[in-house]
Formats: sequence, structure tokens, C-alpha cells
Amino acid sequence: MLKYSVIFFLKDQNKDVLRFMKDMYELFSSRPDSFEMIVIANGTGGFLKNMLTGDPEFAGKIKAFEMSNKASQAVCLKSIMNECNGEFFVVSGSYQQLMPESYVKLLDARDDDTDIISPWRQHRFDPSIYKMQSTVFNAWVRWITGFNMHDLSCNVRIFRREVLERTDLYGNMYRFLPVFSALRGFKNKEVKCEHFKGHGEPRKARAGFYHLSIYLSRIIDIFTLYFNTSFIKKPLRFFSSIGIISIVISITINFILFLQKIFYGQNMALRPMFILAIFLLVVGVQSAGMGLLGEIIVFTHGRRKREYIIEKII
Repeated sequence: MLKYSVIFFLKDQNKDVLRFMKDMYELFSSRPDSFEMIVIANGTGGFLKNMLTGDPEFAGKIKAFEMSNKASQAVCLKSIMNECNGEFFVVSGSYQQLMPESYVKLLDARDDDTDIISPWRQHRFDPSIYKMQSTVFNAWVRWITGFNMHDLSCNVRIFRREVLERTDLYGNMYRFLPVFSALRGFKNKEVKCEHFKGHGEPRKARAGFYHLSIYLSRIIDIFTLYFNTSFIKKPLRFFSSIGIISIVISITINFILFLQKIFYGQNMALRPMFILAIFLLVVGVQSAGMGLLGEIIVFTHGRRKREYIIEKII
């Protein structure tokens, strides 16, 4: 088995990705460990094929896969995992995010007690809006999960093959791989790295609906992470909490309306608050029912899944 599988996600037609891959090839060639290079074009049309056709000599040094439609990073990784021969996966996006010496630093930080290594970018050259959203995003994740990571926005990761094999990933959950792997018992390490300065002008911030869609996607991802880390094995606690709150509010509203009916003679039936109370009561009962149904499903199927790893047999 090879030591490293170096994997690139190509999600758009970035002309600098070929130079980035060549630099990484030279970096790994200068080290004693065996490696392979793999690039996944994620719904970019014929861009990857045209790019490699223009440089046939380098094309012979990498494995290339092209997804017909856009897919998440988790799906891409799972789909080509059997094609990777490395003991460790070195995953990066199509844009270089770290200085070359930082990649060396990450590789040198690997030891027998660490399963996944993540960078923490220092002295970032991103626009202020990107740095601010990254700071808020990571702070929110730390608060929700209690997991002390500072740069989950960076998609560079080095991890053992076993981490991907035993960690359930889907959708946009790849960025939370350190969190999910820690829940499975794998050991994480975060290394301070220098942010890539770029070959030209600094990247400019996009505006308009792009930022809005990114923010909404991040919020949904965080709520998904919160549910998966806190309630995936106990859905009744999550849904019953919603149900109890709804029922208590409904009962409170109905009690107030009842008092107004007794003491002031006000009609209850046609008032909007009464309709709201009935609606909250229905929502509460349904939420509790969903939690109970989820609990039955987890009890029936969850026993088949092992939630731990055996680190060492003595």
C-alpha cells in the first residue's frame, strides 16, 4: 500500500489548479514516502479533460475522475475511496490555501497517535468579509459542539483511510470530519499554518445572492451538525422538547383565554389566539410522535452500528 493518496477537489474551472497540482507533485516527490495523485472534477463539464490533454506528460502521473453532476465533497470521497491506495489521504480543494512549507509542516506533524490533522490558517489574506464569516462560523461550532477547532472552513485535511471508512459522511458534512471522527474515537491535531498569499492579486469578495446562499447553507449545516452530535441517538429528547414547549405555550394561551371568558365574557372560539393555541397543541403532539418514531428506528437499527474503535489490544 502507498503511504499517501493526494486528492484534489475541482469544483470550478480554476486555471491555476494545474500549477497547484504540479507544485504538490514536486513537494511529495522530494519526500521519501510513496504517493499517488488523484483529482476529482465535480461537475465542471469537460474542463478537466481539456486541461490534462494540454499537458499529457503530467496527465500520466495522476488519476482523474470526472463527476457528471455536481456532488458534495463527502459523496466524491466515498465514490473514489476504493480507487485510492494510500494509507493516508491528503485532501485539498482546487484552490491552494496554504503555503508549500505549511503542507510540509502538516506532513511532519503526523505521528502514530494522530488520526486526522487539520490546519489553522494564520495571517489570512482573504477579504475581511470572508475572515469575519469564518470566525463567526467556527466560534458557533465550538459553542454548539464543545469541540475546540479554529478553522473548519479550510478544506485541507490529512487523515488515515480508516477515518473515512468508519465515519458516516453525507451532504456538506465533509468540513465537519474532525468533529464526527472525534465522536467515533479518532484523535485530532490542529497545526498552525501560513495562509497562501497567492500568485497574483488577493481574492475579491463576491456580493449579492452568493453571500446569502452561503450564509443560509452554513446555518443549515450547523443545525445539522448540532442534531447529529447531540440527538442522533436520542431523537425523542430533541422532538419531545419541541413538543413539550409547544404544548405548554398552548395550554398557557388557552388558560388565559379561559380566564378572559369567565371574568370578562370575551368569546374564545373566534379569536386568533385560540386558533394559535390549537395549532401549537397539534404541533406539540406531532413532534412528540415524531420523536417516539425516531427512537423506535434508532433502537431497531442503531444497535448494528459500532460507535467506537478499539485503539489497542493488549
